[in-house]
Amino acid sequence: MRALLVSGALMGMAFSPCAAFGAPLDGSAPMLCAVHQVLDCEADNCERTSAEEAQMPPFVRIDVPRKLLSSVDGARTSPIAQSQRTNGRLMLQGMQNQRVWGAVINEQSGRMWATIGEDDGAIVLSGACIAP
Repeated sequence: MRALLVSGALMGMAFSPCAAFGAPLDGSAPMLCAVHQVLDCEADNCERTSAEEAQMPPFVRIDVPRKLLSSVDGARTSPIAQSQRTNGRLMLQGMQNQRVWGAVINEQSGRMWATIGEDDGAIVLSGACIAP
């Protein structure tokens, strides 16, 4: 698998399908997210892979007030450049290490979709977040 998914930006988009509990998922409080599915896309081909194979942590923290994505242990981080709420969705964007990433989180269900792109491919992530 590609090593392109090693950056903290990639980790910021990891999730598993679960309902949101606790604080609202509107970005006002930190969230914990877990990886569910990962697709690694090159040219015109996408292959399903795991977070481990993509060298991503299984859980990440999203802290919109601090404008920061991080691994749970804090060792890997990526700044959130922009955030916006529209129609019950929290949208996040950032750039790091010549990669761009974006995520959309449903504020009611916690369901999330994210992409990480660079000049020779992209990663598509799905999952969910909770606000513990």
